[in-house]
Amino acid sequence: MRNFDNEIDDDLVDLVLTVTQKNKKIFYPYFMAKAKKLGSAKLNRFDLYAPIDNNPEIKTDLPQAIKLVLNAFNEFSPRFAAAASRIISQNHLDSSPAPGKKSGAFCAPINNEIDPYVMLNYTGRLRDITTLAHELGHSIHQIYAAHHYSAVQSAGLPLAETASTFGEMLVFEKLKKEMLWKKIDDLYATVLRQNYFVLFEKEAYQAINQGITEKELSTMYLNNLKDQFGDNLVIPDNFRYEWSYVTHLFETPFYCYAYNFGQLLSLSLYSEYKKDKNYAKVIEAILAAGGSQDPVKLLLDLGINIKQENFWQNSFDFIKSLIREIN
Repeated sequence: MRNFDNEIDDDLVDLVLTVTQKNKKIFYPYFMAKAKKLGSAKLNRFDLYAPIDNNPEIKTDLPQAIKLVLNAFNEFSPRFAAAASRIISQNHLDSSPAPGKKSGAFCAPINNEIDPYVMLNYTGRLRDITTLAHELGHSIHQIYAAHHYSAVQSAGLPLAETASTFGEMLVFEKLKKEMLWKKIDDLYATVLRQNYFVLFEKEAYQAINQGITEKELSTMYLNNLKDQFGDNLVIPDNFRYEWSYVTHLFETPFYCYAYNFGQLLSLSLYSEYKKDKNYAKVIEAILAAGGSQDPVKLLLDLGINIKQENFWQNSFDFIKSLIREIN
């Protein structure tokens, strides 16, 4: 039912899950390098996202961050940057932390006649700059597709992260030296971690239908972690219970592959853009379609076959190239 709602067939989802699982080892050199940076023989699961640089982070004020983001967007496409500028100029950006304000960040679409609103809590960190780019990317996607009826303006989950993650990558290129380790942390969390959540769900729901205890379910999850990390991490036994606080598994089953799907799709498009700047027109055509077309057909009409394994492998080759840069 999740795949039906996302307008993609089971075989395509299984292809993405399989290709990702096949590529799990590309993160292993990163785990080893991070352990070395932390002075450990092997990385502990508790330290997976530990910062490796203790130097104080230089803060960037919001006007500087906006300028950096818009410049990066403009190099890709003046139209892309102009759409983001509309959000700023219309005062549709709520950026300052405040007492009682919700944490995190999001883009709130309204309809095809009113530009979206963006909420974030900007404190000047590097991560806040990429969050700004990410949420502005969502708003750009809405603006590109505003010529459609509101009902089909928003892209479905498989394409919903295209502009946001692409915008992040444009800004990341400007901050790569300072953000490389953090970016690979994020790529692991968005790609491999989410993929293994779904692999666990597929196994768990089948077992639950046949009758299973909590203890057996937790052992199943621990084995899932061991398959994911191989012998590269120390996995404390209490991580067998980690599944129990991942709310997506209960509230929106099988949602997590959308993160993996969207990130890999965007990375593959970005790697093509890096090879040929004229590819920007293809990406803008995807954004302009919004949710008005079947995503597989939309991409195929633009010469992109996401049912071929090499399309997804292209993304992992790009991730591998980033990991090589840390050594």
